[in-house]
Amino acid sequence: MPDVEVRPATSKSDVAAVKALFLDYLQFVTDYLGQDLSFQGTEKEFANFPTTYTRLFLARHGENAVGAVGLKLLRPNLLELKRLYVSPEGRGLNLGKRLSQAAINEARMLGYTELYLDTDPGLAHANAIYEVLGFQDVEQYYENPLGSQSRYMRLAL
Repeated sequence: MPDVEVRPATSKSDVAAVKALFLDYLQFVTDYLGQDLSFQGTEKEFANFPTTYTRLFLARHGENAVGAVGLKLLRPNLLELKRLYVSPEGRGLNLGKRLSQAAINEARMLGYTELYLDTDPGLAHANAIYEVLGFQDVEQYYENPLGSQSRYMRLAL
């Protein structure tokens, strides 16, 4: 079985792989949840990729890019965990948790005090990961037309 690696995405090829996985994530959200996330400014986000992110992380299974997550600045001292996604080929390898933990560790190392995220309650596996990692439910923290259809969470770092 090929090795599984989670690491910061710093090279051009790693950043391109993260972008491709994030675009797959958007398609997954549309297909699986029937949601359009364009209200989050995705067109601008991907036109200027990766400038909206503080850090990106990539999971590889052998040579294949199979998972990614980003950290995005919300306000001073506050980051948001964004676009956690593991492709079908990478599922069952604990990569969602490993990617999230790598991002949490980096946020702490950089001196941030809080990490936020929003998710869909229907994504049971992702929600379970966030709960195990210590995220707590909070009120809606940004303008979101999905409103109460989304779940908002925070982790004190």
